[in-house]
Amino acid sequence: MLGIVDETYNDALTGPQLDEMSDDDLRQAVLVNNVFARASPQNKIRIVKALQAEGQIAGMTGDGVNDAPALRAADMGVAMGKEGTDVAREAAEMILADDNFATIVTAVREGRVVWDNLRKILLVNTPINNAQGLGVLFGLICGLEEAPLSPIQVLYSNLICAITLGFVCAIEPAEEGIMTMPPRRIGKRLIGRYLFLRIAIGTLALVGCVVGSVFWAQALGYTQKQMRAQAFNTLDFGAIAVTLSARFAYNSSFDSRIFRGNPYCWYSVAVVSVLQVALTYIPGLNTAVFSMSGMAGPQWGIVALFAVVMFCVMEGEKAVRRKLKMQGKDTDDNEPFIFDADGAAEEQDGPLVPKGTSHLNLAELTK
Repeated sequence: MLGIVDETYNDALTGPQLDEMSDDDLRQAVLVNNVFARASPQNKIRIVKALQAEGQIAGMTGDGVNDAPALRAADMGVAMGKEGTDVAREAAEMILADDNFATIVTAVREGRVVWDNLRKILLVNTPINNAQGLGVLFGLICGLEEAPLSPIQVLYSNLICAITLGFVCAIEPAEEGIMTMPPRRIGKRLIGRYLFLRIAIGTLALVGCVVGSVFWAQALGYTQKQMRAQAFNTLDFGAIAVTLSARFAYNSSFDSRIFRGNPYCWYSVAVVSVLQVALTYIPGLNTAVFSMSGMAGPQWGIVALFAVVMFCVMEGEKAVRRKLKMQGKDTDDNEPFIFDADGAAEEQDGPLVPKGTSHLNLAELTK
């Protein structure tokens, strides 16, 4: 009725049965059983250790003194705030102030949202920052007389554009199906293989757009300051395109969902767009401060074209990743990567999160 016993997990184990099991048998049992009844403090610790030995992140809830050893041994111990004992609260990492188990689900959901949004911020800000330096470098290497971007333009893109667009990703609501995703593996870092690949693709595409727009403007006979204005606007409007795509990690942004869920997205896009136009045309500010001049009408068409190219490139990467996922490929970065933490779960000397400050000898509680 509660859904914790089904065809896959169709049996329950009792404390006496657990006592008769070897550690190896218990490690297998915790993978195929969801219900453990009449468990002693020793049984609870063994269950936690067995899960950890199988590479799982073990959570434990409890309110009594007899739960404290397992709460302390678990990766995430959760104690009851109202009815829980002081020993249980000190042994746990998290305390449920309302004693409502549904709060744990809410906390997990919020944690996943924060994790996803941090990855989205990296996906937006890293290509912007990389494209500024690499755009200047490749522009000079390719024979431009002056750098495509002035120092003030680089600072503006870093301090205003990147932060404003990063704010969009920081407050992005949860995506569909976020609670159906499997738990992150132990040691997983923010940047996995596919996020690293997405950042690399975004960087190369944005650099190509910035440098390409300058050479296009040069071929059309525009002045040096107009070319710099075009590079500046191509960079920041390209960043807007990356942001709109990055809002959804897997789902396509070629959908009406792009207009829903986060109204601040379009406020930020409007602010960045208005500022770009203002900086391009305000007399004195554009020439004396930003070392550029107003753009001709056709130049805005080039900027818009490259923004569309950036959006399509980022969406194309997601489409390929969705196809690979349907083929059973590891597109969720479940496999280890060079940026992961050193050491597997079984090689760690204790829990993943520091425990409480209880001075009681918890080993005595298991006797």
